[in-house]
Amino acid sequence: MTRSDLPTFVCPECGAENNSFANVCWICRSPLYQGKEELIDAELVPPEVAARQSKFGHGLSIWAFVLLVFATVLITFGMLASSFDGIIPFLLIVVPLVVAVSAFMLRGSRSENPVLQKLSLALSAVVATIGTVILLMIATIIALFAFCLMLLSIH
Repeated sequence: MTRSDLPTFVCPECGAENNSFANVCWICRSPLYQGKEELIDAELVPPEVAARQSKFGHGLSIWAFVLLVFATVLITFGMLASSFDGIIPFLLIVVPLVVAVSAFMLRGSRSENPVLQKLSLALSAVVATIGTVILLMIATIIALFAFCLMLLSIH
């Protein structure tokens, strides 16, 4: 909104245009409203930006949740492939932690509390970033492995 978009009020003394929120004229300093105040009922309308941010935050939370569960499953299968020794303590520690973090991210993104929403968004962003980097590293290792196999099959 620019200054020219504001409604104006003409000063009864000098005729200068003032914005409608001014109490006195900007030129002659005479009062613009003399006992003509009226109350206006206003309704607070939430901006569309907040709705878009909320949808973005919830989408990011879902993406972070999927990455967190995927990483947990991959690590569990990796541990099962090497040995069964540490799988029970791992599952007893990691699964409740993953459930708690996921619940916080998903419920916090839908919360009315702005602090909780921001914390949830920050945690979701951290989890999504770390998960994406790890997935890219895994994809790079797989691509390098496939490239090495291709080179070995040529010779």
